[in-house]
Amino acid sequence: MSFTQEVKAELIAIPTERDCCARAELAALTRGASFLTVSGGRGYSLRYRTENPAVLRRILVLLKRTGAAQDKPRLLVQRRFGVRRLYLLVLSHPDSRRALMDQGMLALNEEGEEVFRPPSRQVTRRSCCRRAYVRGAFLASGFIADPRRRYHAEWVLPDESQARHLQRVLGHLGLAGRISPRRGQGVLYLKEGDELSELLKLMEASRAVLAFENGRAEKSLKADANRAFNCDQGNLGRQLAAAGQQIAAIERISLARGLSSLPSGLMALARLRLANPEATLEELGGMLTPPLGKSGVQHRMRRLMQLAEETSDTQTRN
Repeated sequence: MSFTQEVKAELIAIPTERDCCARAELAALTRGASFLTVSGGRGYSLRYRTENPAVLRRILVLLKRTGAAQDKPRLLVQRRFGVRRLYLLVLSHPDSRRALMDQGMLALNEEGEEVFRPPSRQVTRRSCCRRAYVRGAFLASGFIADPRRRYHAEWVLPDESQARHLQRVLGHLGLAGRISPRRGQGVLYLKEGDELSELLKLMEASRAVLAFENGRAEKSLKADANRAFNCDQGNLGRQLAAAGQQIAAIERISLARGLSSLPSGLMALARLRLANPEATLEELGGMLTPPLGKSGVQHRMRRLMQLAEETSDTQTRN
């Protein structure tokens, strides 16, 4: 399973302890995973639609918990593009109206006409109900990436107004979601690791939190290892380039005057460098008798480079 599927499987199994939270979670599922048809004299027909049969079972449990499903709903299975299955739960006209009224999504205007609206504020008034609403929204249209690869969670909603409503609910819970339009839809997303961890916590997906933090640690370790490797490669490249310059300088001295003309300390270091082109300055210092520290080796090497430059200047003048 993908990480999104693992999270949703855990959310579906969470027991709903309060009627108010069941109503809030169902309201989010109604907004994100259903469509409504209105027939002239027969009333409303509410249909929940999902590719995940476990989500549909969760919806049915919530409908019964809130008392909205008093008639037996119809279950339909459709095929999309001949391969993917689409599951539909169709409520009766009375149950459809009852569910919408219960979730605060059907109200009377000043003229006494019924109008549709986002869930009433009463539905998400409590903090526990806001968490349940976010949980339902995630089951309906949520996605979260594998934390070992990247940090990203999003909800793809039918329009920007629904995205802004969910954004406000998340804001009350301390999460600042961002909205981006995508092909006429409203996409609400989070991209920070701390935000995603907090999202999983507030949805009460405890196993997913642990998996996320483990994946996060693994990603961090890999990033640290890559940075260390790149740093080592950079240092090695600079070290080899410096060694090449030193060898070229020593060879100029050897051709112009011979290494035996050098003071014993410089001559010993020059011969060691020629024999060990990949050795570090610390390693060269350890090969000298007596051993010499890095700063001492650097001093002698600078002296060799100066002598090589003086040799080149003398040859140029001659």
